[in-house]
Amino acid sequence: MRAKRSNPATLRTGSAKRCQLVFGIDLTSTAVKPSACLALDTEGQLIYFGFLATDADIISVQNFYSPRVIAIDAPLSLPLGMCCLEKSCPCRPNSGEKNRKCDRELRRYGIPCYPTTKETFIKELIYRGISLKNKLCHQGFRVIEVYPYATKIRLFGKAIPPKTTREGMTFLKRELANLLPSLSPYLHLFDHNLCDAAMAAYTGLLCHENITEALGDGEEGLIFIPKASQGKRSP
Repeated sequence: MRAKRSNPATLRTGSAKRCQLVFGIDLTSTAVKPSACLALDTEGQLIYFGFLATDADIISVQNFYSPRVIAIDAPLSLPLGMCCLEKSCPCRPNSGEKNRKCDRELRRYGIPCYPTTKETFIKELIYRGISLKNKLCHQGFRVIEVYPYATKIRLFGKAIPPKTTREGMTFLKRELANLLPSLSPYLHLFDHNLCDAAMAAYTGLLCHENITEALGDGEEGLIFIPKASQGKRSP
């Protein structure tokens, strides 16, 4: 089996419709660069991995697999009081604070995260994440925001080599093989985007099992991370 961006890899297709699934998406800013996606069943078995380009592609695959939880690696909301991220708009956060409450709580744990202010450098990713979440929720899916880097810190501790290095990829694939043995035969095909999609899916699995911590405000937006008890060392 080969994982091609234009032809997503699928495993156990025949049984996938009969089991409960969680789906992880490492979302990109635009469809020009396809998003890495990965699905697990609720026993942690690998069901699907591949790359999907457009929102329509992603939604089509979700409709096929009908996952219990869709975990997206991207900010999926704005600070309360803000309608957009445009500097020309007068909207401002109701709290008077920068970023969302969930972002601030991550930072209090010592976990840096993307800014959700008008100075953000990921504006298009945030817009796409919000739009995709709304489309999926409209179809009845449970969609959660996850942050694979925070999941890694909770599970593996803070001494994590950068995923952009050979050492970092070796470390990450080794840890993924320990967490999800069913990935082991395919990890040689994974780039860091698929590894992040796997971490997103694993966080979704923990959420399905009610062993995640929800940071933030329910009205504004939550980020789900593993409970501290799940990790080797909490931050």
